[in-house]
Amino acid sequence: MGEGTRRIYTYRLIRYIPHTISDEFIYAGVFLENEVSAYRILSVDEARHLHCPFFIGDRKKFFGLVEYLNELAQKGELANESHYFHNFRFTEARKIATDKSADEVVNEIFDDYVGYKIHSEEKIEEKKLILDRSKRLVETEFRKYIRICQSTEFDLEIENIANEIVHHSNLGRSSWKHDTSQMIMMTPTQTNPQERYDFLDIGGQIDPSGLYVQKLKHNFIDIYPYKTEEDIAKYMELVAGAA
Repeated sequence: MGEGTRRIYTYRLIRYIPHTISDEFIYAGVFLENEVSAYRILSVDEARHLHCPFFIGDRKKFFGLVEYLNELAQKGELANESHYFHNFRFTEARKIATDKSADEVVNEIFDDYVGYKIHSEEKIEEKKLILDRSKRLVETEFRKYIRICQSTEFDLEIENIANEIVHHSNLGRSSWKHDTSQMIMMTPTQTNPQERYDFLDIGGQIDPSGLYVQKLKHNFIDIYPYKTEEDIAKYMELVAGAA
């Protein structure tokens, strides 16, 4: 698709409703209408790492439904209503206008509604390793200039010893709705000059024109790359020299 050419895609999300008497549900995938090959469905392995406490006890059934969904996807039958039943169905049609490809669209929608709930061991370990590196760097090379505050809310809080400015930060991906929304909710609408709010992007790439990046900026949250050792060191230098 040519640069700047926008197209309207129609998509549907697939819901699993463990208990029909309640309003609780979980999204299991997404597909585009009239695009048989454009879909993104949970794999069984992803389903096993899905964080969703309200379907405890129904996991085996859910895994079976995920397998069934993937079979429908391979046959190009995801849009066929006859394959669904009372607690497993798709939503009403929704539309999105974008210049991105069909595959990019389904992957982004999937990440927004499903991907952020997949707490795989790899993702948890990645975040923990980055936080450990950060704390180690503060306690060694930067110990004369900054210190880590004890926080029960943010992933990382660092104070500049000289001017007592505190940087409150969360680690995440600026392309993920859940990560950015959580940071925005935790940031007060009226900020104190001595308090800074930073989003530390561990995804490796920040899209300045991205929707969620724009929302962070609109809420006066600064965004910094935070994936490599060099990224971490640059951020610490910034906090140490904050004025």
